[in-house]
Amino acid sequence: MSFRRSIVVGGILIIFLILLSTITFYLSLGPCPRGSFACDNGTVCVPQRAICDNHNDCKDMDDEHPVKCGMFYGSKSVLHSLIQRVRGKNGTVLENNRACDKKLKELVKDTKCSCVYSVMLFCTNLSLTAVPHIRSNQISRLYLAYNKIQLTERSFSGLKLQFLDLKFNNISNIPADTLKGQENLNKLFLSNNAIEQISPGTFVGLGKLQWLLLRSNRLMKLSLMELRDLQSLIFLDLSNNKLILANDHFPKMNSILELVLDDNLIEHLDDKLFSGLGNLHLLSLHSNRISSIHPYAFEELTDLRELGLSNNLLKTLPDAVLTPMSVLEALYLQNNNISMNETLFMPRKLKYLNLDGIHADNIKFDVLMDLTSLDSIVFAKFYYCSYMPHVKNCKPNSDGISTLQDLLSKPVLRYSAWLMALVTCLGNGLVLWGRFALRDENRAVSMVIRNLAVADMLMGFYLLIISIQDFRYRSRYHEVSQDWASSWNCTLAGLLAMTSSEVSMLILAFMSVERFLLIADPFGGHRRLDSRNVMTSMVAIWTMGGTIAIIPVIHWRSSTRFYGLYSGTCFPLHVQERFPLGWQYSAFVFLGVNLSLLMLIAGLYTALLVSIWKTRRATPLAVLDCEFAIRFFFIVLTDATCWAPIIALKILAFLSYEISADIYAWIVIFILPLNSAVNPLLYTFTTPRYRDKIGVKGWFFVRRKHDQDVGVVGVTNSNPDESQGKILPLLYTPNTATHDWKI
Repeated sequence: MSFRRSIVVGGILIIFLILLSTITFYLSLGPCPRGSFACDNGTVCVPQRAICDNHNDCKDMDDEHPVKCGMFYGSKSVLHSLIQRVRGKNGTVLENNRACDKKLKELVKDTKCSCVYSVMLFCTNLSLTAVPHIRSNQISRLYLAYNKIQLTERSFSGLKLQFLDLKFNNISNIPADTLKGQENLNKLFLSNNAIEQISPGTFVGLGKLQWLLLRSNRLMKLSLMELRDLQSLIFLDLSNNKLILANDHFPKMNSILELVLDDNLIEHLDDKLFSGLGNLHLLSLHSNRISSIHPYAFEELTDLRELGLSNNLLKTLPDAVLTPMSVLEALYLQNNNISMNETLFMPRKLKYLNLDGIHADNIKFDVLMDLTSLDSIVFAKFYYCSYMPHVKNCKPNSDGISTLQDLLSKPVLRYSAWLMALVTCLGNGLVLWGRFALRDENRAVSMVIRNLAVADMLMGFYLLIISIQDFRYRSRYHEVSQDWASSWNCTLAGLLAMTSSEVSMLILAFMSVERFLLIADPFGGHRRLDSRNVMTSMVAIWTMGGTIAIIPVIHWRSSTRFYGLYSGTCFPLHVQERFPLGWQYSAFVFLGVNLSLLMLIAGLYTALLVSIWKTRRATPLAVLDCEFAIRFFFIVLTDATCWAPIIALKILAFLSYEISADIYAWIVIFILPLNSAVNPLLYTFTTPRYRDKIGVKGWFFVRRKHDQDVGVVGVTNSNPDESQGKILPLLYTPNTATHDWKI
């Protein structure tokens, strides 16, 4: 039967579109598999484990860049130095006991320990409850991590240690005299224990101690004056405790270079807290509860190179609070609800600045432009980078569509944009040519199809503009990104895309209503549409669609305030942020107008199917009624396939879900214009008369004689002229001269 051919053709079309969408999305993910990242402009894939391993796997050294590796001067270098020492100068395996002096090994009571170089004793992960009794003062490096050791005052008596590792032992208390006599101790690791307080006098006599690591304990109160004897201390790590440090201050310690206080409960930084640390190079205060900073809190830190204040409760910083730090090079302010002032960045030598999590409205980009030494910056969103074209390294370096180098970053996006633009323009151009050349008797039908083709062609023009601009700005997009996004050319592209999508949706809804009235209730007495009525309807639809597109430009009086603000593609999908500027209007268009129209079309089609099903049960009707329903099913399905993902993205964005950059790129470049490219095939190219005009024939398209002579759904009127004035059922209109069917 004839409708079976429609099922086959429609099914093949849907399957082809699904496969094409899947392949396009897969290719848009980029060339590198999961667990790796791309560098050297996407030509090299490097495993994630290769990041920050002090080996340049990328020619552009992106895998060792400080933006990815974190601190310039901090714990990374400390940790690396520690690892190198533990491995030994030539990478000797620690479990190799042959290097240990046999006589010395006999002096160690617990023979489970491993001895290396005659001075290093490893007793790690042995479930020890006490320090092994070592009858030799030759051991200078003692590793006791991952045990259950509880310290006593005589735990290390008789030893002359330089290095002591007590990590992961669940130590709750350090008796005051435990470290007595260890005047040569250089590095002390007490991390990941259960220490709640430091007894007075614990660090007395440790004048040569350079590293003290107390991270991940339960310290609630620490008298900082207990550190006054540590005059050789270089690195102090007190992170991940419960310190408040209110009304306290560090003693004068000229040797200390790195201080880490991350993940504590510090709420305020007063003017005395760091006054004794004049030579400090790194101060890390990430993830505290800091809500206020005294204007002179950093006055003595004239040699500070790196300051970390991320993940706090800061809303503002005092004027010129950073001014004393004349050599400050790295500043972390991410994830604070902070507003900048013009005097904040007086240190002109800043090389690295992290502002991730700070909204663009709170960033003074004109102030940042004065930081001429800045070569690395991190923002919350990629489009912020367009305000800083002089910075060599800006993160994130892509929004899925654009990068700092190209408007359309991935080859598949470029090819898809050109292909969809050409298919859309060519297909809808042929529809317009055919509609004018065929001179249909039913002018009302032809007028609707022409308007739909024009609306869809605007989407092709939009894609052409984006593709041409991508070609123009290839490899230098960062230099012109802000100029392009703020230009009226970008606004024009956005207007074309928005007008196309809205007019197309409105015409589809108009056609759906007319189909329902004519097929489901052909004798309902509703007014039939003639050319004049269709003309009035089309003018109203175009006026409505154009108004929806142009209102935001008039309201914000600037192209950059709606169309070009969040993406160089100039389409106001606005899913990069939860509540961006203009989010109410964007939600009104996509979740109000478009979702309502989509639900209306689906509802009318469901009612139409029910009506046809009831009619077929009551009377033997023509074959074409099923074909109408099947064709319209595929029309609605493709329309929903294009708009449902876009509407879903808007809803997810409002629910604070992070939208994948790859999905965003796939939606804007491929899915959005797909409906405009497919409409000509569904509405025109599949009709017999149009195929005959362009000379396309085949088994799927040849209508049998008995199918051509049958009537239309619900049509019992014997006067053919009575039916030609209506869009009945808009896909087909009877031609009494040839007994053929056409749109």
